[in-house]
Amino acid sequence: MDKRLLIAIAVSILAILALPALAAGPDYRALRDAVRDDHIVPGYAHFDEKAKGLEYKIKGHCKNIGDAPDKLAAQDAFHEALDAWQAVQHIRHGAVAENDRHARLQFWPDQRGITERHMRKLLAEPVDATITDNFADASVALQGFPALERLLFDDEPLSQHPLDGEQTSRCVLAEAITHNIARIATELRNAPPRPGDAKAFVTDTVNDLVVGVEFIQSLKLKLPAGARKPRPFLLEDWRAKRSLRNIEINIRALRELYKLLAADLVDGDDKVAQILDTFEKVEDDIRALGENGKLVLEEKDGPKRFRALAARIEHLRDGIVATLPKSLGVRLGFNSLDGD
Repeated sequence: MDKRLLIAIAVSILAILALPALAAGPDYRALRDAVRDDHIVPGYAHFDEKAKGLEYKIKGHCKNIGDAPDKLAAQDAFHEALDAWQAVQHIRHGAVAENDRHARLQFWPDQRGITERHMRKLLAEPVDATITDNFADASVALQGFPALERLLFDDEPLSQHPLDGEQTSRCVLAEAITHNIARIATELRNAPPRPGDAKAFVTDTVNDLVVGVEFIQSLKLKLPAGARKPRPFLLEDWRAKRSLRNIEINIRALRELYKLLAADLVDGDDKVAQILDTFEKVEDDIRALGENGKLVLEEKDGPKRFRALAARIEHLRDGIVATLPKSLGVRLGFNSLDGD
């Protein structure tokens, strides 16, 4: 047989043998393990640790309230726990989707003032410390950070005894909320791995990434900026003066999640590098605005700056949507924001 023909046949065979490796597609199991082991598990563990610290600080504050009437230590613990929650807030599949855990931790946005109404009603009723054991049955709007924020950053003191016009101690309610937050955090940390195939897990994670970016753009920025005039009281955690701090933490966490999902594409896809660069620039833009979004919106050009940042984040989202799902062979599904 002709030598050149033999060489051609050998090359063809090698090419055919190489095809399965080229067409194999993403390693969904490796992606699932990376996301779970490097992102979700340590994120929930950190949140659990800080939630327990928050519960301890609130109990200590209320126990020694006569000696330490200010709420500074309790507020610091609130910030630490909320930092840890904001770093995993974008995760919407798995254990956090069960038993309304996500909404119970952060019932927001609350455009109808449900949390405020329910809290006033509860404070107006005589309630004892046993409420802590049954607080998971209380209104979802009262069970998490927004309700606790109202108690810790309100002008009224966090007292052991009911204030004028109230029947329930604010300390009793604060202790019930923090115990509930800590309990949910522990449930998330200890939840067993979700059954199901790895591709379904990766699909859900990509959806969480996209929804997480859109959540910032549409609800954390455009909603309070308003179409005609700003609505600063629709900012997330505006009482604690940290709405933009939340977003900075969100963007940093979403960038790390994107890096895990796009890890096998980084060396060969310029678009991935561009998206990672956009993440960094957006984080710099947020940091330049400060932590308190309410102060920014009170400036003359504040709403415009919010909308400009929202537009940049929307561009970031569009870049992710146009590339990542296709690269990973997954499809975007129902947008959970449609149900908020």
